[in-house]
Formats: sequence, structure tokens, C-alpha cells
Amino acid sequence: MNRSLLDKLLDKYYRGATSGEEEKMLLDLLSREDLPRQYFEDRMLIAGIYGDEDIPEPPAGLNARILEAIDGSEKERRIGHNKRLLYGAMSAAAGILVIISFWFVFNNRGTQFEDTYQDPRLAYNETVEVLYRVSANLNKGRESMSGLSVIAETKSKMQLLPESRSAVADELKTLRYLDTGMRLLNIGDDINSEKE
Repeated sequence: MNRSLLDKLLDKYYRGATSGEEEKMLLDLLSREDLPRQYFEDRMLIAGIYGDEDIPEPPAGLNARILEAIDGSEKERRIGHNKRLLYGAMSAAAGILVIISFWFVFNNRGTQFEDTYQDPRLAYNETVEVLYRVSANLNKGRESMSGLSVIAETKSKMQLLPESRSAVADELKTLRYLDTGMRLLNIGDDINSEKE
């Protein structure tokens, strides 16, 4: 099998530059039994174009399954479209209800508070009394917050513990070195005493 010739003919064929004789030669080369696997797709394509290859019949009921799938997708699309319309209508109705309720609230509010106090001194005294109550309640709240400052102070002291712990560890290392040095000296004294 001449692969280089087959590659050249395929290249020419796909570019649309083959003659009738070259196409016959290409069909002959592709219909051989010793055709390498890499050319099988080319064989199916070209043989299918020229009608040499048997095209299998579609299975029974294919048309019915295709029509059924199309109908199902159209039903799903219609249901989705109806849901979107329903959601749109519901959101529009909710928006209208909100607007109407705001209109009733603000329309009634203007007439409700008109001329509450006839006497300006009375209005001033009432305002001062309300402000004193608010101030007293704020002071009570501030007193209960004093416990939080104790917590904050404790937390800041707790953050110092790791630093002091590392300082103590460094001091202990120094003591260990001294202790091992002393042991070594004692061991040396014991050896000298045994020699005597």
C-alpha cells in the first residue's frame, strides 16, 4: 500500500482538485483490505458520497420517537413560558399593592398629626420630657456596658501571656545549660576522687 500516494490523493480530493481518474484511483485505494486504520473515516466518507457503501435503514419507529421528542420539548417550553408570565403578573400585582398601600399610609398620615398641640409651651415641655427619658435609658445602657471593658482588659492581658511564656522558656534554657555544666563539673570531681 502506497501511503504517500494515498495522502496526496486525499489532500487533493479535500481541496477539490482531483480529476475523475484520480477519484477512481482514490476509491480503489480506500476499498483495499489492507487499508490502515487511520484511513477508515476517509473511506466511510468518500464511499458514502459515491454510494458504494450500504447505508443502513433507520430503525423502526424512529420518526415517531423524533416527533415525540419535539412535542415534549415544545410542552416544556410552553410550561416555562407560562411560569414566566405568571411570575411577571404576580410581581406586577405586588408592585401595584405596595404603591397603593404607600398612598393610603402617606395620605392618612398627613391629616392624622395635624394640630396635635395647640400650645407651643406644652409641645416644648413634652419634647424635653421625652429627651430626658431617652437620655436616662442611654445612661442605663452605658452602665451595663462597663462589664465589657473588663473583658477587653482581660483579653489584652491574656495576649501578653505568650510573650512572657517565651521569656520564661528562654530563661529556663539558660538554667538547663548551667545545670548540665554543673553536672559535668561534679562528674569530673568524682573521677578525680576515685583516682586518689
